[in-house]
Amino acid sequence: MKQFAQAIKNQDTRQLSLLAQSHNENRSDALPKEAIETFNVLFKQLRATFPAMMSQIQDQQQLNELRRQWIKAIAENEIYHSDQIEAGMRRARQHDKPFLPSPGEFISWCKAGEINKFGLPDASDLYDLVMRFRATRFQFRSSEDYPWQDNAQYWLVTAVSAKMTSLSLTVSEALKVCDQEIKKLAAKLSSGFSIPSPIPQVEQKTITSSPEVARRHIAKMKAMLKASH
Repeated sequence: MKQFAQAIKNQDTRQLSLLAQSHNENRSDALPKEAIETFNVLFKQLRATFPAMMSQIQDQQQLNELRRQWIKAIAENEIYHSDQIEAGMRRARQHDKPFLPSPGEFISWCKAGEINKFGLPDASDLYDLVMRFRATRFQFRSSEDYPWQDNAQYWLVTAVSAKMTSLSLTVSEALKVCDQEIKKLAAKLSSGFSIPSPIPQVEQKTITSSPEVARRHIAKMKAMLKASH
């Protein structure tokens, strides 16, 4: 406690960083090592970006809890890549308040920046694309013939449209699905996934027969049924 108070009094950034890294061993063991290492690097950047950050923390116990919540958020959302962290810090540097954001808010900045990096639409824009597709798709022979801007648009729009039809989604529910599909694709792209081109659907052909051929088939089936009794 005295060590913590002295560090704040002296504005000792290095000591505060070391204190943030120190924690009860039993609790630290339950947290993913990769998330802990990510937080330790991130903490230094956050403290430099939000100068009033430490004024919100009164003692070592509060600092430990802040650390635990941030590490859990990092682990649960798998924010491990440097480009994800940089996307979050880019938004953080644009933030007009000197106080530390919540872990959830910072995670949302990381994810939003990641989506923008890949040129993906946001949920609202994707919903508009879906509605435009559903209103005009009958003008085209197939979904693959629709004038898509890119492969990502094809897979996102058709996935959301299919769920809207099968689940009878409301507007708010459809927007949630849009957000889920965008984040799912962004996560794949972060792992090196390459978006495939639209895959043409196999045309279902119906072979019709004349009434005479149909009657012969029916007569043949009746004869087979009669012979079986």
